[in-house]
Amino acid sequence: MGDDVTVRAGQVLGQAMAFQPAKLVLAGVRLGLFGTLAQGPLPEERLRQRLGLHPRGCDHFLAALAELGFLERRRDGTWANARVADQLLVPGDPASLSGFLHLADQVMYPAWERLADGLRTGEPQAATYSGEDMFDQLYDSEEHKDGLVGMAEDASRPLIPALTEVFDWPSYGSVLELGGCRGNVLAGLVAAHPHLDARVFDLPQLEGDFAAHMATLGMTGRLGFVGGDFFAGPLPEADVLMLGHALVDWNDDQRAQLVKNAFAGVRPGGAFLVWDPVIVPEEESYLRNLLRSLNLQLMTPHGKGYTLAQCAAWMREAGFDSVEHRSLGHDVTLVIAHKRA
Repeated sequence: MGDDVTVRAGQVLGQAMAFQPAKLVLAGVRLGLFGTLAQGPLPEERLRQRLGLHPRGCDHFLAALAELGFLERRRDGTWANARVADQLLVPGDPASLSGFLHLADQVMYPAWERLADGLRTGEPQAATYSGEDMFDQLYDSEEHKDGLVGMAEDASRPLIPALTEVFDWPSYGSVLELGGCRGNVLAGLVAAHPHLDARVFDLPQLEGDFAAHMATLGMTGRLGFVGGDFFAGPLPEADVLMLGHALVDWNDDQRAQLVKNAFAGVRPGGAFLVWDPVIVPEEESYLRNLLRSLNLQLMTPHGKGYTLAQCAAWMREAGFDSVEHRSLGHDVTLVIAHKRA
């Protein structure tokens, strides 16, 4: 009996104190540790000098990150990034998650400290905006806009290869991405399927960022940008409309309205694509997506996760003929609604 209680106590403490290893990684990102070591291994003393760290605790900080698999201690005593850190935590690398994790550290982590308050009140706990117009407020600040766009692109980038393959793109001629920000996902899609007439539809504040990003990618002129609000007025028409990592940002009434607006914009015989961390009870992602749902409640005025059945119902109520779904990996489900020809 005593041994069983001890095991359970260890499990409880492991879950309840999981913020400690999480903060180790986030502190490494904030301090610039992984970017510094990407330039080459360093002994602890020189690493402290580069990062401005105090001797107290630094050795254990580095050793703990090594134990988690993010750092390696070489035989000569120098510290180096482990392979996973070089692949995913070095700023500026196309595959880097550092932008997402930096914003998570600055915004999400403090909001999660107020989870109990959010559960009592139903109010968001993020300190980056106030009121109902979250995106307008965030996009009016260059710092907040860059952080939000960077986080969105970090989250969507790993999905692009699967998105280009799991849908029958050769059968369609045009695509409009709702809330497409700088066009990063759409640029990857057009690179794989250059026949597509592709446009991003997003708030006008993002048009300059879109143009600059297309120039950086060498895609100027291959994608278009249309400024507007996807809740207000008719949407531009296309064979395929798609919306990624965004339906979760709204309440159920807003979601149903957005799906109806999309139905009107999809040409006969076309399709509406939605991808999100959809809550599917039988899937291995179930718990992780429940946590993502709570994160949305803390971070947005209206957001919350939704189930696959709810999404299919909104699509059928809007008039779509059939609904199917496929996995994009990374706990994300692609839901495809077809419009009758």
